[in-house]
Amino acid sequence: MPETTDTYASAVRDLADALADVWQACEAGYDHQRGLGTVGNLPEALSYALGLAAVTLGLDRDANGTLVDDQEAQLVAAEALVCHRPGSWEADHLRALTFPPDLIEHP
Repeated sequence: MPETTDTYASAVRDLADALADVWQACEAGYDHQRGLGTVGNLPEALSYALGLAAVTLGLDRDANGTLVDDQEAQLVAAEALVCHRPGSWEADHLRALTFPPDLIEHP
């Protein structure tokens, strides 16, 4: 079990580092005088990353493995992403943030 715990802790650190990198990229592309961003922002990036993770993991498919689209794709993907803690307040936010996977190019 310790190996799993170490892998999880390492993955969380990697996620935190990636979020910090995205924030720094957004900050570098933000004009504070004009109040305008030219690159993006962390909320949009996080939303897209959640949708992209769902696509990468194949979580935007129904029980038969068929790719779903429209709002159903977002619901299927979001539920799969929160399956470990579906009733938590974090899960509610994650559902709302998940970018529609059908709008992401699939490999």
